[in-house]
Amino acid sequence: MPETAAQSVSKPRSARSFTHWIPAVATGAAFFMIVLDTSIVNLALPRIGTELHSDLAMLQWLVDGYALVFASLLLGAGALGDRFGAKATFMCGLAVFTLASALCGLAPNIGALQISRIVQGFGAALLLPNSLAALNNAFADELRRSKAVAAWATAGALGVALGPFLGGLLVQGIGWRSIFVVNIPVGLIALWLTQRGIPQGVPDRSRSFDAMGQLLAVGTLATATYALIGISHAATAMYSWVSGATCFALGLSFIALEARDESPMLPLQLLHRRTLGPVALVGLLHNVAIYGLIFVLSLSFQRLRGLTPVGAGLLFLPLTLALGIGTRIGAVVLRNFGPFRPLIRGHFAAAFGALILACFGQELSPVALALPLVVIGAGAGITTPAMNLAVLDSVERTQGGLASGILNSARQTGGVIGVALLGALLGEPATSAGAQVAEYVAAGVLCLASAVAVAASKNWRLTRPLAGTAPSHRCSST
Repeated sequence: MPETAAQSVSKPRSARSFTHWIPAVATGAAFFMIVLDTSIVNLALPRIGTELHSDLAMLQWLVDGYALVFASLLLGAGALGDRFGAKATFMCGLAVFTLASALCGLAPNIGALQISRIVQGFGAALLLPNSLAALNNAFADELRRSKAVAAWATAGALGVALGPFLGGLLVQGIGWRSIFVVNIPVGLIALWLTQRGIPQGVPDRSRSFDAMGQLLAVGTLATATYALIGISHAATAMYSWVSGATCFALGLSFIALEARDESPMLPLQLLHRRTLGPVALVGLLHNVAIYGLIFVLSLSFQRLRGLTPVGAGLLFLPLTLALGIGTRIGAVVLRNFGPFRPLIRGHFAAAFGALILACFGQELSPVALALPLVVIGAGAGITTPAMNLAVLDSVERTQGGLASGILNSARQTGGVIGVALLGALLGEPATSAGAQVAEYVAAGVLCLASAVAVAASKNWRLTRPLAGTAPSHRCSST
């Protein structure tokens, strides 16, 4: 039977519709891969520690070595994306991350695994800020852009949701090496989609690379991490104090350099514009609490409750599923009320869940434990789209890579601090009292994030975001 005119038109429209959303699918797949890797690795830590004869400090460095490079290179990676084009830098990061994942799967010892994780962090740093910058360039329509950012954030939440259960199955059924191999097909698919569907964008050749600033940033974060990880161990406590003093000196040098450099990696004046600085601080506090909690819970579920990797993954499901649902709720609230209502209320809700966990978590059954985990996950998920869109709306479109790099660098720095600090509070060997103290600290940090968002919302109402904000965002966020 011949096709009607309507039928003949519908197919090309469907194909065009799919092609139009390829940028969101490609960048979302890459973000999914990064988050999936993080959540899976946390769950595999006890098995890795046993098979590779690693203590708590080595496991902390396995997580923080990756996150340290990731966080400290994000600002430079955002500037590279602005200079050479978001697409090219994004694809380079994808290729490096995928190759490093294969090296992690082949690592013969803990040292080789830590080095491969550092290479992964380098790839992730190139990849993440330029995924958002690519979305920023791909969607001229503000409503579609808002939906694309929400879809990107949802992909990350899906990685968190699937990570614990999938990780438990892989670690217990195949072995911990499989958690890295799973990244390879995702990375290859994302590369193919990126080449096919993401526009090149307009490179800004005036952007330069601040090598000295980059070295100082790496040094500052590395010495801070060493200080936090080593302070709880008697053998390294003195070195930790020296490392802390070095961190302070390097940090001051970094600020002084960036203040007088004509082309700084971190333009300090940008942090004073509108809401970028406060939102970056909220992102840092968010990850101190959430990443630190995930690290502590991953170990305490298996070492204190005696669960298998699959059992621990199942126990994580309420948190991770609520995180995914919370992200979708946050996208709706964002479109109707602006970015600061979800930032304020989401962090307050997550703080309440962490407080319940600290007060009663050690005594709750696995079923009852689902309640505080759901509250934490939903609260944290609600804040995710708002953080990303608030940062993009605070700068001109040509500075999207740098702004995204600032936010994600702050968030990953928070993750490094959270794993080091809350991991130190957990103790070696892990204790119930240590886990409880870590959970109290996480609740306090989330309350502080909510308070910073309240202060930032007042400035946002007065200034209103620049171009890049949909009309539905231009309303009160209280």
